[in-house]
Amino acid sequence: MVNREGVILINTKIAEWNRRRWLIWAPLALAFLTPYFHRTATGVVADSLMRDFSLGASELGGLSSVYFYTYAAMQIPAGILADRFGPRRLITFALTVGTLGAFLFAVADSMAGLYLGRFLSSFGVGLIYVGIVKIYAEWFRLREFGGMIGLLVVAGSSGFLLSATPLAYVVDTLGWRAAFLIIAAYSLVMAVVCWLVVRDKPAQLGLPTIAEIEAGEGRAAQLDVTERLSIRASLRCVLQNTQTWVPFLASVAIYGVYMAFMGVWGVPYLMQIYGMSRVAAANYIMAVAFGTMIGGPLIGVVSDRCGQRRGPYIWSTVFFIAIWLVLTLWNGAKPPVWALYPLCFAIGLGMSGVNLTVARVKEINLPQCTGVAAGVANAGAFVGAALLQPAFGWVLDMNWNGIMENGVRVYNLQAYQTAFWFCAAVLVVGLVFTLLIKERH
Repeated sequence: MVNREGVILINTKIAEWNRRRWLIWAPLALAFLTPYFHRTATGVVADSLMRDFSLGASELGGLSSVYFYTYAAMQIPAGILADRFGPRRLITFALTVGTLGAFLFAVADSMAGLYLGRFLSSFGVGLIYVGIVKIYAEWFRLREFGGMIGLLVVAGSSGFLLSATPLAYVVDTLGWRAAFLIIAAYSLVMAVVCWLVVRDKPAQLGLPTIAEIEAGEGRAAQLDVTERLSIRASLRCVLQNTQTWVPFLASVAIYGVYMAFMGVWGVPYLMQIYGMSRVAAANYIMAVAFGTMIGGPLIGVVSDRCGQRRGPYIWSTVFFIAIWLVLTLWNGAKPPVWALYPLCFAIGLGMSGVNLTVARVKEINLPQCTGVAAGVANAGAFVGAALLQPAFGWVLDMNWNGIMENGVRVYNLQAYQTAFWFCAAVLVVGLVFTLLIKERH
């Protein structure tokens, strides 16, 4: 029997654990702004890069896609590194490398410098997510974990907002190089904060573990089965499962189109076709970000409540295709200005089915393979973005009529509409893959 002093001590430690876990959550969530910022910042500075480095659309798309190829490639290694060295060390290292990448991008005077900076930024921020998930799993109860990840994604999506209108203001006021120096400084500050504040496990601070807390609450602790298969066996299990690849390929198509528009070509489209300023065009990209921030948690709740993944994935994709066709067909791909905010917001909502990819892949693979399954599934969206951003630019270049303005290629409405039709076809392919998903309820 625990005496009164023992009960007081236990309650004190639980209270300290409850307070400390939010101090752990906050800097990690703030650090998670950086991957989202780098994901879409290229679009806001697109004309500046095209002018300063004499880039065509396909070249700019290729530069932007470096982020997504690198990010996708780092998902599985991130889990291995987090297990080997600890997630706190991994995240601090990742933010430091991201700092170096943003700095090199800002001071680059050649394409090689841009590519190196973009690669290092992508390499660094590509390691952050898995490390954060691993830390949250140690600090939050099992029944709280999904909510914490949802809040993390919402916090990270704030990086989308920062890389829209605020970035446009900085670029117009101080220049694009200053903007990337600022994000380099922010990344460095967060690296220091995470190292000083974050701890991998409560036990490192003499606090009770999640298993002990849940046992004290009368809840069964989750069985740790992640070590029962080797990395090679887990990879074989996940990669040989054909149902792994169905939602993976769906996310390649859907998220690829989404990031082609939001990440690179949305701002140039609005500037060149509507004659908007950079800041005005970025405001519409913020509407896309708001749609994403609402759609992600919303479709997760709907999917959990109805006990299905396939149905919500299909219908959100159908909605995305419908909105995309409206953008493509209305007034020859130039809808009235009053309709742009609703359309951009709806684009953000429409891609939300992609958020079910990781849950779907995790559920159709063995529990022992959850980490590998999540890494493989999460990579699909970034492969899609890496492919679609330069492909969109290639279509623009194929339809360019030779007009340039202030050293920047100007693409007419027909070129953009052709690129939109190309994306519509890709979305239909994505829809076909969602129809092939098997429901497990």
